[in-house]
Amino acid sequence: MVDALLFLARTEQDQQDLEKKRLNAHQEVASICAFYQAMADEQEVSLDNDVDASIVANSELLRRALSNLLSNALNHTPAGGSIRIHSVQTQERLQLMVSDSGTGISAEALDRVFDRFYSEDTARMRRGQGTGLGLAIVRSIMQLHGGEVALKSTPGSGTTAILYFPLIHQVKKNNP
Repeated sequence: MVDALLFLARTEQDQQDLEKKRLNAHQEVASICAFYQAMADEQEVSLDNDVDASIVANSELLRRALSNLLSNALNHTPAGGSIRIHSVQTQERLQLMVSDSGTGISAEALDRVFDRFYSEDTARMRRGQGTGLGLAIVRSIMQLHGGEVALKSTPGSGTTAILYFPLIHQVKKNNP
């Protein structure tokens, strides 16, 4: 937890140039999925990488954001459920989405889940290891990338976390 708090403090105070490069988003997601595959298998949850995109990002921070989202999804998806990571490109941005068939988040909680230390109901978590910092970290990472994060959720049906990244040509225009 101390590491997470220090990370948040650094991202909020350190707005220096972030080292970003063009990445194969499918490969980045594949490396995170490989890390979580044994846990998904143990929990009888399917894990699918359907990402087909290039992205301009910091690889380490992208992986940290995706890791936080996958960890949350695994903690809230019951046996027999599924987690799918996929991408959609619009004219304005690239969307990386982590969708699960888990417990979902109430409308009231959706307004607070990005607050530090907030957890809707830790009793429902499989491991009870949540610190309430994961989504705050994801939000900070996305802000460093000039993007944002949003959640869509239906209690009892699952949640989709959406990472919005500027398109590659927009990044080049903004950072000559």
